[in-house]
Amino acid sequence: MLAASLVIEPMANRHIDIVRAIDDRCYSSPWGAATWRTELAEETRCHVVARKGDEIVGHAGLLIILDEIHVTTVAVHPDHQGEGFATLLVLHLLDHARSVGGASATLEVRASDRRTQRLYARFGFQPAGVRQNYYAVPVDDAIIMWLHDLDGSEVGERLDVVRSEIGVAAEGDRT
Repeated sequence: MLAASLVIEPMANRHIDIVRAIDDRCYSSPWGAATWRTELAEETRCHVVARKGDEIVGHAGLLIILDEIHVTTVAVHPDHQGEGFATLLVLHLLDHARSVGGASATLEVRASDRRTQRLYARFGFQPAGVRQNYYAVPVDDAIIMWLHDLDGSEVGERLDVVRSEIGVAAEGDRT
């Protein structure tokens, strides 16, 4: 069972080197250590790592601006992509966003990255615009995606469906 094999925990400074190693494999312009230290020190940020046994296999983060959530990063080591870890990370982020009063969520994703766009669409994110040449290496547009009514029952039900599909207990059922 996927959920039983993965632990999601708050990211700490001790995780920076391994997260940077993952980002080096996943992103063309990864954040440096100083940026990560700043991110982890900010109260308006939430960053988590996904651990399978003793191995950190991915991470995710968001920025909270009043009741608006901006998903800043979701990355899974290439050796573990396709195993459902990104789904669990996004589910965790959205549960956290709802718990802090998030009313909507947004993010950017490469226009050429259809797989990641489908991941976000599974949670209800919809394309809302394009940022031309947003990514520099390689040059690519960004699709801006939004999830409105994050605090509503329809999104809650959608998250429960995703939880059920991947075998994760509902928020209130965890012991």
